[in-house]
Amino acid sequence: MITSISTMSQRSQASTLFLLMCLLSVLSPCTTAYGPQNHACCVKYTTKPLPFNLIKGYVEQSSREVCRIDAIIFLTMRNKKVCASAKDEWVKEILKRLSSKLKSLAANSTNVDGNGPKGL
Repeated sequence: MITSISTMSQRSQASTLFLLMCLLSVLSPCTTAYGPQNHACCVKYTTKPLPFNLIKGYVEQSSREVCRIDAIIFLTMRNKKVCASAKDEWVKEILKRLSSKLKSLAANSTNVDGNGPKGL
């Protein structure tokens, strides 16, 4: 009789442990459900304008998503990220120039393969 009680106790402990593990796995944060946890946000802006020839591209940061402030994150030729305010005039000018450059590259690539309009 004593052996059956200890066996029941072990089963009870095993089931309790299993339920606790299931509960912990459900409640623990999951990076796939909530996005990357190491997401780097801009917290301040640079005031020093960047030379256009050092900029490789940019990404927009929105305060409506993960980060607290809106920002333009420029990626330099040396793979550095520089945070800037979209309200600054120098940032607006660089964004215009990048947009123009992108349109020019797109127009040239469609003319080269023969699928785009001619003479642009």
